[in-house]
Amino acid sequence: MSTQYIKPSAIRKAVKAGGKRTSSEFLDALDRYVERAIARAIAEHNGGKKTIDAAVCGHVLGNR
Repeated sequence: MSTQYIKPSAIRKAVKAGGKRTSSEFLDALDRYVERAIARAIAEHNGGKKTIDAAVCGHVLGNR
């Protein structure tokens, strides 16, 4: 399955820098997670604004 929202080579490079390997299943799951996060951000009411900003991102993904 081809990923739509993430860049697999960048993810693989970051994971490899941490001394681990990544599977295609992990990349697919991460891509689906990003897709769901985008959908939640789109559905979130942002005071009538058309622009999704950092506040919406923090609310949707949790301010950690």
